[in-house]
Amino acid sequence: MNRLKVRRAAATDLDVLVHQRRMMFEDMRHPPASQHRAADADYRRWAPRMMRRRLLRCWLVTDENGEVAGGGCVWLRDIQPGPGNTTERIPYLLSMYTEPKFRRRGVATMVVKEAMTWARARGYPEMTLHASRMGRKVYSRLGWRRTWEMEVDLSGDPRS
Repeated sequence: MNRLKVRRAAATDLDVLVHQRRMMFEDMRHPPASQHRAADADYRRWAPRMMRRRLLRCWLVTDENGEVAGGGCVWLRDIQPGPGNTTERIPYLLSMYTEPKFRRRGVATMVVKEAMTWARARGYPEMTLHASRMGRKVYSRLGWRRTWEMEVDLSGDPRS
């Protein structure tokens, strides 16, 4: 069995990061192809800009042959300071994805641990994410707890 290792992703890995994000969304909810194309284009513009500003840090897990097994990113989101948190940004874990042939081998755990270590070393008091059903066990095992959040769709008719 190939050994896996985590490495920091760079802007040159953008094609891989876009692919992983697309597949993550595909696994979760199967959006139409037109939405994928638009989201891919938006992410291609957004991710390198955030990387240059040091607001997006991504990692890839590769095997000993350099094949990408999975990855994920941390986005430093702007927030307002509050009790227990005097920072203006909070690390948000996103775009977590593991290629099917590498699943159940600890790929996601490797990325989450790396992200948590990175954020902790920079003094952030907490991290957040929106967990898919597939990822909840991974996060729970690493000490993450479920919180309550709600959303509303503002794109439709508010009277319906």
